Amino acid sequence: MSAPPAPNARYYSGFYPMHLALLSVARNVLPVAWWTPVSKDPFRFVVAIDRRNHSLALLRGCGEAALHFLPWRERERVIRAGYASGRRRDKASRLGFELEPATALAETYVVRGADAVFELRVRRELVDADDDGDHVPFLFDVVHVHRGTRPATGEPLLFLGWRDFATLGERWRFRP
Repeated sequence: MSAPPAPNARYYSGFYPMHLALLSVARNVLPVAWWTPVSKDPFRFVVAIDRRNHSLALLRGCGEAALHFLPWRERERVIRAGYASGRRRDKASRLGFELEPATALAETYVVRGADAVFELRVRRELVDADDDGDHVPFLFDVVHVHRGTRPATGEPLLFLGWRDFATLGERWRFRP
């Protein structure tokens, strides 16, 4: 009889690349790759936050966040936001992000210069209290959108897994 697989043996990151975003919660920022739109009407996203992250407590406290898409040239600051803690310091300022008040949120600030920003309110936390997964998924309602560069014309920051990142190279538009 073989031993049961390790708890994460089925996890395989073959679904990368993922568009890396920057989430702000109050005045804290963190990179997130585990996000997806789940409805156009009403407009909603699901975003998963690591249980060890300081922003999880902030999110549970204020119930709002902003999902930012920054260009490739901002990759170092976005990625460094994942290696610095905002528990005792103003991480956004330390990394040089300019914050301004959100349009439709009470406590959360948005990063100036993002290609696009989606202001979000928590609709529901999608786990039971006894769930022991390493990330907590949240369902968000989009309450305001800041439009910047059209994604198809920009250079998105793509997460390839571990510490590898890329942007788009060759582009092609399908013409039926």
